Amino acid sequence: MATQSFELVMIVGPTPEKKFTLSKQEIIIGRDVNADVVINIAEVSRRHSRMRLEPGGYSIEDLGSTNGTFVNGQRLSGPHLLRSGERIQLGEAVTLVFQVAAYDMDATVVTPSSGFDTVAAGPATPAVAAPRQPRPAPPMQPYPAQQPAYSGRVPAGPAAPVPVPVPEKEGRPWLWAGLGCVGVMICLVVIGAVAFDFLDLYCTPPFNSLFSFLYTCP
Repeated sequence: MATQSFELVMIVGPTPEKKFTLSKQEIIIGRDVNADVVINIAEVSRRHSRMRLEPGGYSIEDLGSTNGTFVNGQRLSGPHLLRSGERIQLGEAVTLVFQVAAYDMDATVVTPSSGFDTVAAGPATPAVAAPRQPRPAPPMQPYPAQQPAYSGRVPAGPAAPVPVPVPEKEGRPWLWAGLGCVGVMICLVVIGAVAFDFLDLYCTPPFNSLFSFLYTCP
């Protein structure tokens, strides 16, 4: 025994892919919260269109909406008997697809009356996966015995420190030579001054000219 089920699928609009099951004799589509198919969007009128269950399926007609009702791009001016797969447009903002599925009570498969979509008769029974067997752990490998670092020999002691040579103090012969020269020059100056004064060479040429700024010769 075969029966039919009807539904609308939204492909353009505020809730894409949402399905509306049709089961009443008369169905109102609109923005009104009391509508049977509520589409809350400004482009849809409060009571936009109406669907009626006929002997051949559902028909649809516009209820004087502002933006109009279209089927496959043609604006409706009267009732239209829908076929499975036809597209219903409410203005330009919402597009619904009308689907009819024939369900055979003696079979387990739902066959669509038109080639638009295929609907499953019910949720498929998930396959029960076989329990996974735990993977055996790899055998433990013994660690090789470690030999001590000083096995069979005595570790050498710390190396003896290397003596650092201390540089010898260098002599300063140039200092002593300079001091000697200075002493000699001082002695010569002292001796010369004593001799100059003792011989009274103040007014003797050429000393009288050299020292004229210090004294006046008679």
